[in-house]
Amino acid sequence: MRLLTIFFLILSFLMAGQVQVQAQKMSKQEKKELKAKLKNYKQNPDALLNLEADIDRYRQENQQLQAQMAQVQAEANRKDSKIASLEQEVDQLNMGIRTAQESIRQLNEQKSMASKGPDMSGLLFRVQIGAYGKTNVPANLDKDNDNMDLEMVDGLQKVIIGMFRDMGEAEQLRAHMQKIGIKDAWVVPYRDGVRITMEEAKQLMGQGM
Repeated sequence: MRLLTIFFLILSFLMAGQVQVQAQKMSKQEKKELKAKLKNYKQNPDALLNLEADIDRYRQENQQLQAQMAQVQAEANRKDSKIASLEQEVDQLNMGIRTAQESIRQLNEQKSMASKGPDMSGLLFRVQIGAYGKTNVPANLDKDNDNMDLEMVDGLQKVIIGMFRDMGEAEQLRAHMQKIGIKDAWVVPYRDGVRITMEEAKQLMGQGM
């Protein structure tokens, strides 16, 4: 009981100090209510004990709420980190999709160009392996992109194989054809798909074409 009395006196002193500090700010009604509370606590020590218990309980609840808030904030941070990671994965997937689409586009272009036949632009060298007047090679044997063509020139069917930008490679094919028995094989030049003479081809090569 003695400790309770001391505690009450200290509380009264503190509250009285607060009353003095805030005297100019408090209304008469507020002062009256505060004095009634002090009187009630003096007459009813149990109420003072209950007040102290309430303060402890509120303090504990406040600590629990702060801990919960910390957990919520930590969870929010984890979710933000997860969202950032997912956004990065989405960006990588989008980049992969764009790369795949570009690859498909390039393949389609190459396929389209291949379907149009070989590139005959510029200076090319091919090998003629025969010219026939009566015994012709069936036209249905001349397939697209089979590296062999049949040309009709002056009533003769000429069989042309190979296609080289380098004259030396065409000469190697000619030599191989002669080696296996096609003695009439010889190199023929073309410019933009049109046959020209070897002299014209050499002039073009001398011009750096």
